[in-house]
Amino acid sequence: MSAPVRAWIVASGDELLQGRALDTNSAWLSRELAALGVEAARFVVLGDDEAALCALAEEAGREVELLLVTGGLGPTLDDLTRHALAAAAGVELVEDAAALEALRAWFAARGRPFAESNRRQALVPRGAELLPNAAGTAPGFLLRCGRALVAALPGPPREMERVFQDELRPRLERALPPRRVRRIARFHLFGLPEAAFADLCGDWMARGADPLLGVTAHSGVLSAQLSASSPERLAERAAQVRERFREWIFSEESGDLARVLGELLLARGISIATAESCTGGLLAQRLTQLPGISAVFGWGFVSYANAAKQALLGVEPSLLESHGAVSLPVAEAMARGAAQRSGARLSVSLTGVAGPDGGTEAKPVGLVCFATSFDGVIQSTERRFALRGRDLIREFAAQTALDLARRRVLD
Repeated sequence: MSAPVRAWIVASGDELLQGRALDTNSAWLSRELAALGVEAARFVVLGDDEAALCALAEEAGREVELLLVTGGLGPTLDDLTRHALAAAAGVELVEDAAALEALRAWFAARGRPFAESNRRQALVPRGAELLPNAAGTAPGFLLRCGRALVAALPGPPREMERVFQDELRPRLERALPPRRVRRIARFHLFGLPEAAFADLCGDWMARGADPLLGVTAHSGVLSAQLSASSPERLAERAAQVRERFREWIFSEESGDLARVLGELLLARGISIATAESCTGGLLAQRLTQLPGISAVFGWGFVSYANAAKQALLGVEPSLLESHGAVSLPVAEAMARGAAQRSGARLSVSLTGVAGPDGGTEAKPVGLVCFATSFDGVIQSTERRFALRGRDLIREFAAQTALDLARRRVLD
């Protein structure tokens, strides 16, 4: 078995350095390369700087086996990736007839005029192999620079992913030397703090461990990746992870709670309704991102004001007066009203103090009350989220409501 194949990943564009856009391509590519047995050894973000990219490509040609560059393949004068990589490889740019024909066909199919500036997208370094882009106008290309195989990919994530999967992946599988592919399993958890996860893991996350467990956190979801050198090691540790974290694992495929809940509801034919106060429709918005969800989700209530809670959901004024809008009795009444008015078997409600103002000693900013109604049986609970700002409190509240609804279906 040969030495590990290492890769550098470069994201190019002034908009990334200036904070006008976020580089999500590098993380995605790193995961895909890991599945191919390739180690991502370096991430770099560069502006639209031809000289800097050229120098980096020359360095990669001396240091690693693979360089992936995303962005800078558009039709404008600041799209300089093709120029930089041609210079690093010591070749000139030439117009690729097949690329130009594909560009003209793309515009013609959409009834749009072909601008002369789009001809720039048909330029590739001499000797490079074209990577057609079925999702957009910017084709990628593949060429050799020193010891490194260099791939240029479009910047928009949807286009980049399509070109990688359709064109680059099969070429890499043929071109790269034999390598040890680590087996990977993924687990997505909710409701467990990252520090508590680390405590429960013990030495599973120690550097160099085999199997090795790593974790990232986003919006309350912990996404854990387990990698091992053999299927047997992976299977044994995966079983241990499932046993130790069974209370919090909600999926081994998707880290999207709304998708997991939606697919569960669709599979079981269970209808759902939502009743929201502090999240203002965020919960319903999450659910409606799933295609086909209309089969089980038809009613969503945004009852931000007390009057709306009364008019839309039938919450009794006496409950609001005696307990306040942010209370378990009101959350229960909201869930009950949503179920009755929609006819849904499952309803989920939430009402809270998102801040930055409005909190009291008894009901501080970050307090959110939840309730679910399933076939008329009500359950309720409350959470006190850390003061991380209004948007994050709302985000965590919506995520929690999704998880509570998921648990009601499973229980």
